[in-house]
Amino acid sequence: MLYPEGGFWGANANIYSNLSKEALKKRLGNMEFINQVLVTLIKNTDMESTLASILDLALKITKSEAGGILLTDQLYNKVQIMLVRGDMTSTQLQRILDHANFINKPKVAREVTYITKNSSDFRKMLTADPDLLAFISVPLIVERRTVGILVLMHRRHTGAGDHSASYLPQDIATISIFASQAALVLHNTLLKLENGKKCVYLETIAALVTAIDAKDKYTRNHSKNVSRVAVALAQELKLSTQEIQTIEYGALLHDIGKIGIPEAILNKNGKLAQEEYEIIKSHPVIGVTILQPVDFLQSTSAIIRHHHERIDGRGYPNGLIGEDIPFEARIVSIADAWDAMTSDRSYRKGMSKEQALWELQNNTGSQFDAYMVKAFVSMHKQNRYPNELNCNFLCGYCSRND
Repeated sequence: MLYPEGGFWGANANIYSNLSKEALKKRLGNMEFINQVLVTLIKNTDMESTLASILDLALKITKSEAGGILLTDQLYNKVQIMLVRGDMTSTQLQRILDHANFINKPKVAREVTYITKNSSDFRKMLTADPDLLAFISVPLIVERRTVGILVLMHRRHTGAGDHSASYLPQDIATISIFASQAALVLHNTLLKLENGKKCVYLETIAALVTAIDAKDKYTRNHSKNVSRVAVALAQELKLSTQEIQTIEYGALLHDIGKIGIPEAILNKNGKLAQEEYEIIKSHPVIGVTILQPVDFLQSTSAIIRHHHERIDGRGYPNGLIGEDIPFEARIVSIADAWDAMTSDRSYRKGMSKEQALWELQNNTGSQFDAYMVKAFVSMHKQNRYPNELNCNFLCGYCSRND
């Protein structure tokens, strides 16, 4: 029996109209109780307490003997058991869920599902749990996205007192109301954790960028300058917010691998020997290796690895040609060259903007992407080049001022 999101009320709008005054008073009391507990729920700041409170209250509302709460991974379209209650282990619950395909695909798990003894799915679940009497799954949905799933069960217990063997429509109505509010609480906790995690990561980025600039005396503020220019070009190309953020972080960290390059080579005044140049050329691969353990920054790996590739295939480390070079890396390549050409160094004066634009155009099709260079030149000629970087990282993300 399926109750599509919001559809339960349309199909069962007469439930409350047919209730006696006493039953209606009981229902309203339940709603008041739910709201009071939800107020307490909101005060939870850690995931463990939030999950436990949601599941425990769901079990109490439905008088279920066992249950669990799952979190969904929309990217990989899978679920993970986070907590189990009742005379059951996570392994036992997983065996039951293995027969519930609708749960194992959270992108389609958008309905309250009640499985009774008459269904073929229930008979399959009995092979995993012979004591199972009734089973419901309740999605926790926020903005049309399933952030979690409650699974609740009536089970047969030896020596247990009188208990239900099925769920009534009123039970499902009540748990549906609760789920809609609990989903918001869960979503809020997830956001807090995610933002906290990002703050830690971004503080790490700040430390790494500082470490890069401190090691190479010729490129102070180079990483931030490249990020500013790359973001401006990405905005000119009308990229999405997510793509621009990836380019911002990737540009900030494009030279992170230089941490692994000896300072004697980085700060050498004269021309590099071929052997020294080969060591310098290893910094993109070193950079990817350094950031590999950080999941949050994996989207930047293409930029870090390929920002020294050339359109004609003569770049490094992989000698990619044309559009085989990731578009984010092609953007950062232009920004990297622009800052290198226009910045003053202790051993030379920076080029004028006019001369640097000419260099970019002169190397179009060999070193740089022709379409992107055209957009970059147009951006300058139309005075659309921003003086300040409009991005989260440099404007005080997580209440920090850089």
